[in-house]
Amino acid sequence: MLSQRDQDIIRVLKRRLANLAGDRLQDLIIYGSRVWGGADLDSDLDVAVLVRDWTPELEASLLEGAYQVMWDYDFMPLISIKVFDADSFDSHQKKGFSFYRKVALEGLSI
Repeated sequence: MLSQRDQDIIRVLKRRLANLAGDRLQDLIIYGSRVWGGADLDSDLDVAVLVRDWTPELEASLLEGAYQVMWDYDFMPLISIKVFDADSFDSHQKKGFSFYRKVALEGLSI
């Protein structure tokens, strides 16, 4: 279950990443122990960022944006983001790759 602090951080993160990626941002999916339960104070906040037309430069920009959000919140929690091309993510999910399937089915799309 997401705490109010987690929800606030996610809201700020989404806004920051949307400003950086513009219309290339397709989806943010929160997954892992903070969504599925069992999180403790040291658990990170896992975020899959799905973008259109992925480039290394876009990924670096999004990683920096997430770092700035962590800085603003004293690195509590750490934010672990993974940036994926949306089409590739969808393809891997349809092929049955367990990580992609679990994130898509059990994650929280914001």
